Amino acid sequence: MFRGLHARLTVSFVFAASSILIIASIIIMLEVHYHLNMFKEDVPDFNSIRPLTHHFEKALLSSIIWTSIGAILLVCIISYFVAKNLTKPLILMRKAAEKMTRGDLQARVKTLGNDELNELGMSLNHLASQLQRQESARKNMTSDIAHELRTPLATIKSHLEAFEDGVFQPTRERLHSLKEEIERLILLVQDLEHLTEMESPQSVLDLKEEDINKLIDKSIDAVSATYVQKGVILERISSAPIELRTDAKRMTQVFINLLSNALTYTPASGYVTVTAVEEFNHVHITVKDTGKGIPKDELDQVFERFYRSEKSRNREYGGSGIGLTIVKRIIEALDGQIWIESELGKGTEVHIRFPK
Repeated sequence: MFRGLHARLTVSFVFAASSILIIASIIIMLEVHYHLNMFKEDVPDFNSIRPLTHHFEKALLSSIIWTSIGAILLVCIISYFVAKNLTKPLILMRKAAEKMTRGDLQARVKTLGNDELNELGMSLNHLASQLQRQESARKNMTSDIAHELRTPLATIKSHLEAFEDGVFQPTRERLHSLKEEIERLILLVQDLEHLTEMESPQSVLDLKEEDINKLIDKSIDAVSATYVQKGVILERISSAPIELRTDAKRMTQVFINLLSNALTYTPASGYVTVTAVEEFNHVHITVKDTGKGIPKDELDQVFERFYRSEKSRNREYGGSGIGLTIVKRIIEALDGQIWIESELGKGTEVHIRFPK
C-alpha cells in the first residue's frame, strides 16, 4: 500500500532527482541558446542559414525537454521500487513489534545482508528472545512462589483446623512446627524483597575501602553457632589484610548466604573452608565444602530463581531457593564474577573474583 514512509520516501526521491534534472535541463537550454546567439554574431552570412539553425535549436531544445520528462518518469518508477525495498523490512519489523505487543513473543524478522537495517532486525529479534525468556521466567517464578507458599500455608491450615476440631492438642512440639512454617514464609518474603531491591534500577551501593578478611570473619562469627550445633568444622585460611572497594553490608550478606548454603548441604563432621587471597590484579575468594555436591548438568542452573538440587524440596534442605540468585546479583553489581565447581559426593567450591 502506497502510504506512510513508502510514500514520503518516494516523494522525496522524485523531488530531489526531478529538481536536479530540471535545473540541469534549464542550464543546458540556456547554454545552447547563448552559444547559438554567439554563432549568429560571428558568422557574416548567418541569414542564409537562419532556418537551419532555428530548426536545429528547436530540435535540440525539444530533445532536452522530452529527455528530461522521460528521465523524470523513470525516476518516479525507480524511486517507487527503491522506497518500497527500503521500507519493506521496516514494515515487517513494525508488524513483528505489533505482534509482540499483543503477546506473540515468538514473532521474528528475517534478516539479510550486513547493513544497519539488518542490525536493527537482529536487535528486534534479540529483544523478542529476551522478552520471551523474561515471560517464561515470570511464569516459572509465579508458579514457584505459589508452590513455596502453598506448602507452609497448607500445613498451618491443617494444624489450625485440627486444633479447632479438637483432633490435635496445641502441644509445644506442634506449636513449634507451626512457628517453623511461619519462619519459612518470613524468610521467603525477605529474600524476595532483597532480590527485588538488587534488581531495581534505584538500587544504590555504599562503596568504601574495606578489608575483605574482616568482612569474612564477621560473617563467620554470625554463623559459627549453627556450625557447632550441627557438628560441621568451619576452617578459615587467613591472610594479610586485603583492601577492596566494596559494599560491606552486601558482601556480608553474600558470605552469610554462602556459608549457610555450605552448612545445609554438608553432613556432620564435614568441613567448610573459606579462603581469600590477593592474586596479581584481582581478589579471589573461595568457599569450599565437603558436602553432597551438585550434578555437572545442573551447575548452570544454580543461580536461577527457586533452583534446588534437592528436587523434593525437603525441609531439611530448605530455604527460599533464591539465595544464590541474590548473591549473583550482588557480585555482578560490584563488578565481580562468581562461578561454582562441584562433584557429586565430593563437595562444592564457590569462587568469587573481584578486579583490584
